[in-house]
Amino acid sequence: MHKNRLIYTSQATNPFSKRKLLDLLHSARRYNTINSIYGFLYYKDEFFFQVIEGETQLINNLWDRIKKDKRHTNVKIISTNLINDYLFAKWSMGCIEFNDPKLSIIPGISIELDSKESIDLLITKLPEISSLLISNPELNL
Repeated sequence: MHKNRLIYTSQATNPFSKRKLLDLLHSARRYNTINSIYGFLYYKDEFFFQVIEGETQLINNLWDRIKKDKRHTNVKIISTNLINDYLFAKWSMGCIEFNDPKLSIIPGISIELDSKESIDLLITKLPEISSLLISNPELNL
């Protein structure tokens, strides 16, 4: 079994309300849990940045669904790589939303920073994600 990490950006066709973002998150977590897919979603100013990880065929299937989703446009792959280890193996879908600080108190919207282990994981993995962002300044995240 080959493991794959796919990172992409897109733009919401319409702004996401708190409810809409929660619905998206719950749906993603359901699908991802069933299919052993991991990652996180970042949403700001109507733009998405997402990292998804899993078995290559399952990531390809999810990518086909993502491309067809009418809730966003300008879907662009930043990176897709075969990997040895998952960065987010404990997260069926973490989520970061910086437009509204009040969202951090809604279950499922924060990136599950309720434990030292989660904070440590995020800190150790951010340099790899950051380097991808730095090498792609056109993302304007």
